[in-house]
Amino acid sequence: MVKIVQQSVELPALPAVLYSMYLDPGQHAAFTGGGPASISPAPGTAWSAFDGRIHGRILALTPSRQIVQSWRSFEWQDDDPDSVLILTFWPVGSGSVVALAQVDVPERLYDTLLGGWPTRYWEPWRAYLRQAT
Repeated sequence: MVKIVQQSVELPALPAVLYSMYLDPGQHAAFTGGGPASISPAPGTAWSAFDGRIHGRILALTPSRQIVQSWRSFEWQDDDPDSVLILTFWPVGSGSVVALAQVDVPERLYDTLLGGWPTRYWEPWRAYLRQAT
């Protein structure tokens, strides 16, 4: 059965800033605190984060608006298909809403990913942005 993780979060920065931060390896590693990241703002390129524990390819980019990636973690089994991650950035007041849809998540990992996004991305990113201002 196909599982989809859907979440949205409000962050205190404009969409262009968040988009750029996510696609910059140094900033990505800094705001997650998860170790080295390798990412480039170019469709077709490989990416990894959390010292290679998650990885995939950049599938499509809409500057300052949307990032689409293939995505898998070290917990994926060899026969699990990659999931597709779609991040969309929307302006709200002086900040943004980031909407996430992660499609084709292995059923056994659904709860892990559902809880992982807030603890590995949303909360650390928000804390990082607060420290930067």
